[in-house]
Amino acid sequence: MGIGYWYICDSCSYAVCTSGPWEFYRDSEGVRKPYGHPVPASEEARRRGIHGLSGVLYCPDCDRVSDLILVEFKKPSQDGLSVWAGTCEPKDEFKTKGALACPNCGNKKLVLEPVEGREVTCPRCKEAILEGRMEWIS
Repeated sequence: MGIGYWYICDSCSYAVCTSGPWEFYRDSEGVRKPYGHPVPASEEARRRGIHGLSGVLYCPDCDRVSDLILVEFKKPSQDGLSVWAGTCEPKDEFKTKGALACPNCGNKKLVLEPVEGREVTCPRCKEAILEGRMEWIS
């Protein structure tokens, strides 16, 4: 179930959008494709199963948004409930917390959803905080 968030600067009105997590599958060539939610988007997606979850995350250090894999499973799941219940075993490289990094600058403090006590300074005006809020849910 994906959720969309807006981060808006109350000083200069700069805004950035993040979203996720999103189910994905891999096609026969290993290319990551959207699985669909709440049901598979295609017969191929249904057959191949859910390989993992991705998200559109924001890096406050380099001011970029990237579509990144949050977790990929050792075995694809045919059951969406097991994915959301957290019972699918992640591949080894996704077992370490904090392993996810910005592909542009390497920052490990990426932003998906607003977190209490975590402030993100506006990268444009550098005078205010980006205020995050949930905008939609699928």
